[in-house]
Amino acid sequence: MTYSSQIVNSAACYFVGAWTFVFFCLLALTQEKPSSAPLTADEVMQRVVQMNELRAKAIDNYSSIRTYHLESRGLSDEVADMVVRVDYKAPNTKEFTIMSESGSGTAQKRVFKRLLEAEQESLEDDNQRRSAVTPENYTFRLLEYSRTEGDECYILDAQPRKTTQFLFQGRIWIDANDFAITRVEGEPAVNPSWWTLRTDFKRTYQKVDHFWLPESNKSTTKVRIFGTADLTIKYGEYRINEASREKLGLSLEAQSAAP
Repeated sequence: MTYSSQIVNSAACYFVGAWTFVFFCLLALTQEKPSSAPLTADEVMQRVVQMNELRAKAIDNYSSIRTYHLESRGLSDEVADMVVRVDYKAPNTKEFTIMSESGSGTAQKRVFKRLLEAEQESLEDDNQRRSAVTPENYTFRLLEYSRTEGDECYILDAQPRKTTQFLFQGRIWIDANDFAITRVEGEPAVNPSWWTLRTDFKRTYQKVDHFWLPESNKSTTKVRIFGTADLTIKYGEYRINEASREKLGLSLEAQSAAP
């Protein structure tokens, strides 16, 4: 802070400077949003893990429709689209039915089909465990806590404990009413290959009959020499069987009644 040349009383200067310092310290304290959060990052994630397990045990099967859209810019400009029906059956079975395809055949084969194969592989128990957003795989730090009428949210920084292809580094948004992850932004912990310079992604989730399921997945990948590729996956038209909804409802009631 600079003072006017008209101020000549050193005691007054000290007094003003001291109270200015105190004022800004108090202001900084009032802006420390995480300090007002009712739970720590670890406590939040413990509840997220518990609720994820509860929802996973409740859901027996569901179906949905996805749309894939890819645009690449660089040495060659390509566009491709694919619509897929997905049928899930607990605990780890997914059937993919391709309803339509258009655009680049290379993208269909090397990108879309590979994504479906990778998702099928991710259902294996070991892969689910290694990719889960849990304290075993990540360290979490509370960045922000906000509360408005009917809405309460935690924002956490997530850093992988190991540098593997299954994990990411970035931020997660958590609905504090359902303790569900509603949004994830970041990048993979490691690049999948030498050709990939960087990949940034944003995933969002939607609430369907008390279940939180994927809503969209957008990623931008910069590839050496070849340019940039933008991939968008939209998830919708979910249909969850009645038994799953009833099972989750009973589980939530039992949990809320517990002491």
